[in-house]
Formats: sequence, structure tokens, C-alpha cells
Amino acid sequence: MREALEALLHTTQLFERSHFMQRVTLMINAGGGSQRMGQPKALLPVPPDNQPLLAHIVQRLQGLAPAQTVIIANAPMVRAQTELGDAVRWLTDAYPNQGPLGGLAAGLAVCDEWAIFVACDMPLLNPALFAYFGALAAETDEQGAACWDAIVPLVDDYPQVLHALYHPRCLPFVQARLAAGERRAICFLPDVRVRYVQEAELQMIDPMLQSFFNANTPAEWSQALALLH
Repeated sequence: MREALEALLHTTQLFERSHFMQRVTLMINAGGGSQRMGQPKALLPVPPDNQPLLAHIVQRLQGLAPAQTVIIANAPMVRAQTELGDAVRWLTDAYPNQGPLGGLAAGLAVCDEWAIFVACDMPLLNPALFAYFGALAAETDEQGAACWDAIVPLVDDYPQVLHALYHPRCLPFVQARLAAGERRAICFLPDVRVRYVQEAELQMIDPMLQSFFNANTPAEWSQALALLH
């Protein structure tokens, strides 16, 4: 187990500094309604300087040196109050009111290479996990062709589609599902080649799986702040 862990961490460290990750787009989905939180989740203040959560996430993952950062947000106030300016590219949902699947379609449409896709309510995102996903995404077969279209972690055997990597090859399948009236974010996964990342793999980098903690309610936000500090 120790040898496997050391090999995994070495691979992850290499990909954190690799040219592969520098071609990846960081996409953050901030288009949700935040009804259970009672206020826009993207604007929740993160101590000690009360930085908006959306800006906190951008900063947390910037060490991966993505090619571009794309934020899918429908509310003008999110763009106005995060003060990210021209450092990011702002998009609105290509398919309004269709949930994260519409946001994924909007984001993939402006990507040439792989994209990290995360939600705006995940304050504990672990960059090392995405570096590991990048190593998996770079896998090729004997002919040099890509093996995968999506790298999706499993937690409690459920696909964490808002904490994953997607290639633009997924876009036609996402669009087809949306056109058919489907909204579940996992609905297109049977149509593409998915490398599911098992919990045991994830825990070698993030033992408590804190990267997957999302705050949908004030109580969960309080828990997140306690974990952050």
C-alpha cells in the first residue's frame, strides 16, 4: 500500500507541474438558485478577509495553472460582486433552468481540451485530486488514442459529476440528452468512455474526502468554515 501511495503521489506531483494541466480549462458552475442557502452560494464570505466563495475556489485551484477559467453564472450580481474581472471568462447557461447539465454544455462549448468542472459550493476542493485526474485523462491505448472522455470520482458508489474532468468529446452527448428533455447530470455518462475513480484511490490523496464537501444550507456552511479553519 505504501509503495502504491508513493507512486500515486509522485504521479500527481508531476501532473501539477505538467504542460497537460496547463491546457486544461477550469470551469465553475455558479448558475444555481441557492434556495436552501437563502443567499447566493457563490458570494458566501470566506474568512479571514471575507473573500467570496467563488473567488476562493478560483484561487484554490489556480496552482494547477489552467489555460483559462470559465464561470457559468446567470445572476449579474455574482459577476459584479466577486471582483474577478477579466481574469476569468463569464458565460450564461446555454440551456436555462436545466441545472448543472446546461452549465456543462455551455462550458464545454468553449473548450478545446479537457476541462475541470466543479460546483461553486465546494470550499475544500483539493488541487492534488485534479492533478491525479489529469494523469488518468492523459492515458492512451497502444495506438496512442485517448482512452477516456470523462474522469469521474465515485463517493458512496455515486458519480460526483460536479467534481470531475470532461473532454469536449462529451458535448454532443450532453446536448442530445438535453434536447431529449433530460436534466440529471449523470444521464450522459453511459454514452461516453468514463474512467471512474474509486474511493480507495481518492482517499490516498484526500483521506477524509473533504474535497467533495458541498455547502447547500447555512448549517453545512458552518461545518465548511470549521473545516477550513
